[in-house]
Amino acid sequence: MRKIISIDGMHCEHCSAAVAEALQALPGVQNVQVSLPDKQAILEAGSNSDESLRNAIEDIGFDVISIS
Repeated sequence: MRKIISIDGMHCEHCSAAVAEALQALPGVQNVQVSLPDKQAILEAGSNSDESLRNAIEDIGFDVISIS
């Protein structure tokens, strides 16, 4: 299932790369694209819950604003 995650706290390419790496580490997550200017990640979440996606991002210090 395609998810769009709005993220607060990303300020540089290192931040967006860290978010991409955290999401890609989840089983079943594919096609992760993190946009620093848009402050969002777009991905195929597989069977991951919104909570697991939120936790992966918040565990590395960023805030999830919304998941749709």
